Amino acid sequence: MPPRFKRVSPAVARLAACVLVITMTAAPARAALPQAVVWSAAQQTTANLQIQRLAPAAYHPQFTASATVQSPAGLLRGLSAQDAAQAQLAVAQSRLQLATLKAQRAKGLFDAGQNVALAEVQQAQAAAAQAQAEVGSGQAALGLAQAQLTATLGPALAARLRRDAQLRQSILSGRTLVVDLSLPPGKALPPAAQIWLQLPDGHRRVQARVIGPAAAASSQFQGVRNVLVAPAADGMMPGMELQAEVQSTQTLSGVRLPASAVVWAAGQAVVFVATPAAHQALQFAPRAVSTAWPLQGDYVQPGWTALDVVTRGAGLVLTPPPSPHAAPASGGDDD
Repeated sequence: MPPRFKRVSPAVARLAACVLVITMTAAPARAALPQAVVWSAAQQTTANLQIQRLAPAAYHPQFTASATVQSPAGLLRGLSAQDAAQAQLAVAQSRLQLATLKAQRAKGLFDAGQNVALAEVQQAQAAAAQAQAEVGSGQAALGLAQAQLTATLGPALAARLRRDAQLRQSILSGRTLVVDLSLPPGKALPPAAQIWLQLPDGHRRVQARVIGPAAAASSQFQGVRNVLVAPAADGMMPGMELQAEVQSTQTLSGVRLPASAVVWAAGQAVVFVATPAAHQALQFAPRAVSTAWPLQGDYVQPGWTALDVVTRGAGLVLTPPPSPHAAPASGGDDD
Protein backbone atom coordinates (compact mmCIF):
# COMPACT_ATOMS: atom_id res chain seq x y z
CA MET A 1 0.00 0.00 0.00
CA PRO A 2 1.61 3.34 -1.01
CA PRO A 3 2.33 5.82 1.78
CA ARG A 4 -0.29 8.48 2.39
CA PHE A 5 0.64 12.14 2.77
CA LYS A 6 -1.49 14.80 4.41
CA ARG A 7 -1.97 17.87 2.28
CA VAL A 8 -0.70 21.08 3.96
CA SER A 9 -2.52 24.31 3.31
CA PRO A 10 -0.56 27.13 1.59
CA ALA A 11 -0.87 29.35 4.70
CA VAL A 12 0.72 26.68 6.94
CA ALA A 13 3.48 26.14 4.39
CA ARG A 14 4.28 29.86 4.27
CA LEU A 15 4.34 30.01 8.11
CA ALA A 16 6.74 27.06 8.31
CA ALA A 17 9.02 28.70 5.76
CA CYS A 18 9.07 31.95 7.79
CA VAL A 19 9.89 30.05 10.98
CA LEU A 20 12.76 28.29 9.21
CA VAL A 21 14.17 31.57 7.89
CA ILE A 22 13.89 33.26 11.29
CA THR A 23 15.54 30.30 13.02
CA MET A 24 18.43 30.28 10.56
CA THR A 25 19.01 34.02 10.78
CA ALA A 26 18.52 34.31 14.56
CA ALA A 27 21.13 31.66 15.49
CA PRO A 28 24.23 32.17 13.33
CA ALA A 29 26.95 29.54 13.51
CA ARG A 30 29.65 30.27 16.05
CA ALA A 31 33.05 31.09 14.59
CA ALA A 32 35.40 28.12 14.63
CA LEU A 33 38.51 28.20 16.79
CA PRO A 34 41.93 28.27 15.15
CA GLN A 35 43.54 24.98 14.23
CA ALA A 36 46.03 23.34 16.59
CA VAL A 37 49.65 23.80 15.52
CA VAL A 38 52.90 21.98 16.30
CA TRP A 39 56.10 23.89 17.00
CA SER A 40 59.52 22.40 17.35
CA ALA A 41 61.69 23.13 20.37
CA ALA A 42 63.87 25.41 18.25
CA GLN A 43 60.87 27.40 17.04
CA GLN A 44 59.68 27.81 20.62
CA THR A 45 63.10 29.13 21.61
CA THR A 46 63.22 31.53 18.67
CA ALA A 47 59.77 32.96 19.54
CA ASN A 48 60.72 33.09 23.23
CA LEU A 49 57.50 31.37 24.23
CA GLN A 50 56.84 30.87 27.92
CA ILE A 51 54.72 27.93 29.02
CA GLN A 52 53.38 27.73 32.56
CA ARG A 53 51.70 24.97 34.49
CA LEU A 54 48.40 26.31 35.89
CA ALA A 55 46.48 24.41 38.55
CA PRO A 56 43.08 25.02 40.16
CA ALA A 57 42.97 27.08 43.33
CA ALA A 58 40.33 28.63 45.58
CA TYR A 59 39.27 32.18 44.74
CA HIS A 60 36.56 34.61 45.80
CA PRO A 61 34.26 35.38 42.86
CA GLN A 62 34.22 39.10 42.15
CA PHE A 63 33.22 41.66 39.55
CA THR A 64 33.54 45.39 39.06
CA ALA A 65 30.75 47.94 39.34
CA SER A 66 30.31 51.71 39.26
CA ALA A 67 29.96 53.79 42.43
CA THR A 68 28.92 57.43 42.84
CA VAL A 69 29.67 59.44 45.98
CA GLN A 70 26.49 61.28 46.91
CA SER A 71 26.20 64.86 48.16
CA PRO A 72 24.91 65.10 51.73
CA ALA A 73 22.77 68.15 50.83
CA GLY A 74 19.60 66.14 50.18
CA LEU A 75 20.15 64.12 53.32
CA LEU A 76 20.64 67.26 55.43
CA ARG A 77 17.50 68.89 54.02
CA GLY A 78 15.46 65.76 54.57
CA LEU A 79 16.68 65.24 58.12
CA SER A 80 16.16 68.92 58.93
CA ALA A 81 12.58 68.82 57.67
CA GLN A 82 11.91 65.62 59.60
CA ASP A 83 13.41 67.03 62.81
CA ALA A 84 11.40 70.25 62.45
CA ALA A 85 8.16 68.30 61.93
CA GLN A 86 8.98 66.07 64.91
CA ALA A 87 9.61 69.12 67.11
CA GLN A 88 6.35 70.76 66.03
CA LEU A 89 4.47 67.55 66.80
CA ALA A 90 6.05 67.38 70.27
CA VAL A 91 4.95 70.97 70.97
CA ALA A 92 1.42 70.23 69.75
CA GLN A 93 1.24 67.11 71.93
CA SER A 94 2.32 69.15 74.99
CA ARG A 95 -0.35 71.76 74.25
CA LEU A 96 -2.95 69.03 73.87
CA GLN A 97 -1.99 67.51 77.20
CA LEU A 98 -2.24 70.88 78.96
CA ALA A 99 -5.52 71.81 77.23
CA THR A 100 -7.03 68.43 78.10
CA LEU A 101 -6.15 68.87 81.78
CA LYS A 102 -7.68 72.36 81.82
CA ALA A 103 -10.87 71.13 80.17
CA GLN A 104 -11.16 68.23 82.60
CA ARG A 105 -10.57 70.54 85.59
CA ALA A 106 -13.17 73.06 84.41
CA LYS A 107 -15.72 70.32 83.77
CA GLY A 108 -15.07 68.80 87.21
CA LEU A 109 -15.53 72.12 89.00
CA PHE A 110 -18.68 72.87 87.03
CA ASP A 111 -20.16 69.45 87.82
CA ALA A 112 -19.30 69.95 91.53
CA GLY A 113 -21.24 73.24 91.61
CA GLN A 114 -18.17 75.40 92.03
CA ASN A 115 -17.94 78.96 90.81
CA VAL A 116 -17.24 78.03 87.17
CA ALA A 117 -19.45 79.18 84.35
CA LEU A 118 -20.62 76.87 81.60
CA ALA A 119 -19.02 79.20 79.04
CA GLU A 120 -15.65 78.69 80.70
CA VAL A 121 -16.06 74.92 80.46
CA GLN A 122 -17.00 75.16 76.81
CA GLN A 123 -14.05 77.44 76.10
CA ALA A 124 -11.64 74.97 77.71
CA GLN A 125 -13.14 72.11 75.73
CA ALA A 126 -12.80 74.11 72.49
CA ALA A 127 -9.14 74.79 73.29
CA ALA A 128 -8.58 71.04 73.82
CA ALA A 129 -10.27 70.26 70.50
CA GLN A 130 -8.05 72.80 68.73
CA ALA A 131 -4.96 71.30 70.36
CA GLN A 132 -6.09 67.85 69.15
CA ALA A 133 -6.38 69.20 65.60
CA GLU A 134 -2.86 70.66 65.85
CA VAL A 135 -1.56 67.25 66.89
CA GLY A 136 -3.23 65.70 63.86
CA SER A 137 -1.68 68.34 61.62
CA GLY A 138 1.72 67.74 63.20
CA GLN A 139 1.44 63.99 62.64
CA ALA A 140 0.58 64.58 58.99
CA ALA A 141 3.55 66.95 58.59
CA LEU A 142 5.89 64.40 60.18
CA GLY A 143 4.57 61.64 57.95
CA LEU A 144 5.14 63.80 54.88
CA ALA A 145 8.68 64.68 55.97
CA GLN A 146 9.48 61.00 56.56
CA ALA A 147 8.01 60.03 53.18
CA GLN A 148 10.11 62.69 51.42
CA LEU A 149 13.23 61.51 53.26
CA THR A 150 12.51 57.92 52.25
CA ALA A 151 12.00 58.97 48.63
CA THR A 152 15.32 60.83 48.70
CA LEU A 153 17.45 58.24 50.48
CA GLY A 154 15.62 55.01 49.77
CA PRO A 155 13.73 52.95 52.35
CA ALA A 156 16.81 51.07 53.57
CA LEU A 157 18.96 54.09 54.47
CA ALA A 158 16.00 56.09 55.82
CA ALA A 159 15.02 53.24 58.15
CA ARG A 160 18.64 52.73 59.27
CA LEU A 161 19.05 56.41 60.15
CA ARG A 162 15.87 56.37 62.23
CA ARG A 163 17.24 53.64 64.50
CA ASP A 164 21.01 54.20 64.27
CA ALA A 165 21.83 57.55 65.87
CA GLN A 166 25.58 56.86 65.66
CA LEU A 167 25.52 56.38 61.87
CA ARG A 168 23.36 59.47 61.48
CA GLN A 169 25.77 61.60 63.47
CA SER A 170 28.74 60.19 61.56
CA ILE A 171 27.17 61.19 58.23
CA LEU A 172 26.18 64.64 59.49
CA SER A 173 29.72 65.27 60.76
CA GLY A 174 31.28 64.23 57.44
CA ARG A 175 33.13 61.20 58.82
CA THR A 176 30.98 58.87 56.70
CA LEU A 177 29.88 59.30 53.07
CA VAL A 178 26.85 57.87 51.30
CA VAL A 179 27.68 56.04 48.06
CA ASP A 180 25.35 54.61 45.39
CA LEU A 181 26.55 51.36 43.81
CA SER A 182 25.27 50.53 40.30
CA LEU A 183 25.70 46.87 39.39
CA PRO A 184 26.19 45.72 35.79
CA PRO A 185 22.98 44.48 34.12
CA GLY A 186 22.22 40.93 35.13
CA LYS A 187 24.45 41.05 38.23
CA ALA A 188 23.27 40.83 41.82
CA LEU A 189 25.01 41.33 45.13
CA PRO A 190 26.28 37.99 46.46
CA PRO A 191 25.38 37.13 50.06
CA ALA A 192 27.60 38.91 52.60
CA ALA A 193 29.42 40.73 49.80
CA GLN A 194 32.57 42.71 50.50
CA ILE A 195 32.80 45.94 48.51
CA TRP A 196 35.95 47.97 47.99
CA LEU A 197 35.99 51.45 46.43
CA GLN A 198 39.05 52.36 44.38
CA LEU A 199 40.13 55.93 45.17
CA PRO A 200 41.07 58.31 42.34
CA ASP A 201 44.82 58.06 42.99
CA GLY A 202 44.64 54.41 41.89
CA HIS A 203 46.65 53.15 44.85
CA ARG A 204 44.26 53.32 47.79
CA ARG A 205 40.87 51.81 48.40
CA VAL A 206 38.30 51.86 51.19
CA GLN A 207 35.80 49.24 52.22
CA ALA A 208 32.13 50.17 52.01
CA ARG A 209 29.17 48.70 53.87
CA VAL A 210 25.90 47.75 52.16
CA ILE A 211 22.76 49.36 53.60
CA GLY A 212 20.16 48.19 51.08
CA PRO A 213 18.37 49.18 47.85
CA ALA A 214 18.90 52.75 46.67
CA ALA A 215 16.12 55.25 46.08
CA ALA A 216 16.21 54.88 42.29
CA ALA A 217 18.18 53.34 39.45
CA SER A 218 20.94 55.25 37.70
CA SER A 219 20.20 57.02 34.43
CA GLN A 220 23.59 55.87 33.11
CA PHE A 221 23.86 52.29 34.35
CA GLN A 222 20.68 50.26 33.96
CA GLY A 223 21.39 47.71 36.65
CA VAL A 224 20.38 47.10 40.24
CA ARG A 225 21.44 49.99 42.48
CA ASN A 226 22.30 49.78 46.17
CA VAL A 227 23.21 52.40 48.75
CA LEU A 228 26.44 52.06 50.72
CA VAL A 229 28.20 53.95 53.47
CA ALA A 230 31.97 54.34 53.47
CA PRO A 231 34.47 56.15 55.68
CA ALA A 232 35.53 59.52 54.30
CA ALA A 233 39.03 59.54 52.82
CA ASP A 234 41.37 62.17 51.36
CA GLY A 235 40.48 62.84 47.74
CA MET A 236 37.03 61.30 48.04
CA MET A 237 34.43 63.95 47.24
CA PRO A 238 30.69 64.06 46.46
CA GLY A 239 29.97 63.64 42.77
CA MET A 240 32.97 61.39 42.10
CA GLU A 241 32.54 58.27 40.00
CA LEU A 242 34.61 55.44 41.46
CA GLN A 243 35.26 51.88 40.43
CA ALA A 244 34.01 49.33 42.93
CA GLU A 245 35.14 45.75 43.42
CA VAL A 246 32.32 43.47 44.56
CA GLN A 247 33.69 40.30 46.12
CA SER A 248 31.84 37.28 47.43
CA THR A 249 32.89 35.72 50.73
CA GLN A 250 32.25 32.29 49.20
CA THR A 251 35.26 30.52 47.65
CA LEU A 252 35.10 28.62 44.37
CA SER A 253 37.77 26.55 42.64
CA GLY A 254 39.11 27.44 39.22
CA VAL A 255 42.19 27.95 37.07
CA ARG A 256 43.38 31.56 36.98
CA LEU A 257 44.53 32.53 33.50
CA PRO A 258 46.90 35.51 33.35
CA ALA A 259 45.89 38.23 30.92
CA SER A 260 49.07 37.61 28.91
CA ALA A 261 47.83 34.10 28.07
CA VAL A 262 44.50 35.23 26.61
CA VAL A 263 44.28 36.20 22.94
CA TRP A 264 41.29 36.92 20.73
CA ALA A 265 40.63 34.92 17.59
CA ALA A 266 37.46 35.22 15.47
CA GLY A 267 35.79 37.21 18.26
CA GLN A 268 36.48 34.52 20.88
CA ALA A 269 38.88 34.67 23.82
CA VAL A 270 41.21 31.66 23.74
CA VAL A 271 44.35 30.28 25.33
CA PHE A 272 46.77 27.80 23.81
CA VAL A 273 47.18 24.57 25.73
CA ALA A 274 50.53 22.84 25.24
CA THR A 275 50.80 19.04 24.99
CA PRO A 276 53.88 16.98 24.04
CA ALA A 277 54.40 15.97 20.41
CA ALA A 278 57.11 13.98 18.66
CA HIS A 279 60.80 14.94 18.78
CA GLN A 280 60.43 17.32 21.76
CA ALA A 281 57.94 19.43 19.86
CA LEU A 282 54.76 20.77 21.42
CA GLN A 283 51.25 20.96 20.09
CA PHE A 284 49.38 24.18 20.88
CA ALA A 285 45.61 23.63 20.86
CA PRO A 286 43.25 26.61 21.33
CA ARG A 287 40.75 26.44 24.16
CA ALA A 288 37.82 28.85 24.55
CA VAL A 289 37.96 31.11 27.60
CA SER A 290 35.08 32.54 29.59
CA THR A 291 35.52 36.18 30.63
CA ALA A 292 32.58 36.04 33.07
CA TRP A 293 34.86 35.89 36.13
CA PRO A 294 37.56 38.59 35.91
CA LEU A 295 40.10 38.81 38.72
CA GLN A 296 42.45 41.80 38.76
CA GLY A 297 42.88 41.69 34.99
CA ASP A 298 43.03 37.89 34.79
CA TYR A 299 40.23 35.38 34.20
CA VAL A 300 39.27 32.45 36.42
CA GLN A 301 37.90 29.31 34.75
CA PRO A 302 35.73 27.16 37.06
CA GLY A 303 35.81 23.44 36.42
CA TRP A 304 39.19 23.38 34.65
CA THR A 305 41.86 20.91 35.68
CA ALA A 306 45.62 21.53 35.69
CA LEU A 307 47.09 22.28 32.26
CA ASP A 308 50.10 23.82 30.52
CA VAL A 309 49.32 27.19 28.93
CA VAL A 310 51.32 29.61 26.78
CA THR A 311 51.59 32.66 29.04
CA ARG A 312 54.05 34.71 26.95
CA GLY A 313 53.96 35.01 23.19
CA ALA A 314 50.49 33.52 22.87
CA GLY A 315 49.69 35.93 20.05
CA LEU A 316 52.61 34.52 18.02
CA VAL A 317 50.98 31.08 18.00
CA LEU A 318 48.28 32.55 15.75
CA THR A 319 50.97 33.30 13.13
CA PRO A 320 53.14 30.89 11.15
CA PRO A 321 55.96 29.48 13.30
CA PRO A 322 59.28 31.34 13.01
CA SER A 323 62.32 29.91 11.29
CA PRO A 324 64.88 28.87 13.89
CA HIS A 325 67.96 31.08 14.05
CA ALA A 326 70.96 29.48 12.43
CA ALA A 327 73.95 29.02 14.73
CA PRO A 328 76.86 31.36 13.82
CA ALA A 329 79.74 29.74 11.95
CA SER A 330 82.91 29.21 13.99
CA GLY A 331 86.33 30.52 12.96
CA GLY A 332 85.07 33.38 10.77
CA ASP A 333 87.40 35.98 9.20
CA ASP A 334 86.06 39.12 10.87
CA ASP A 335 89.37 40.89 11.42
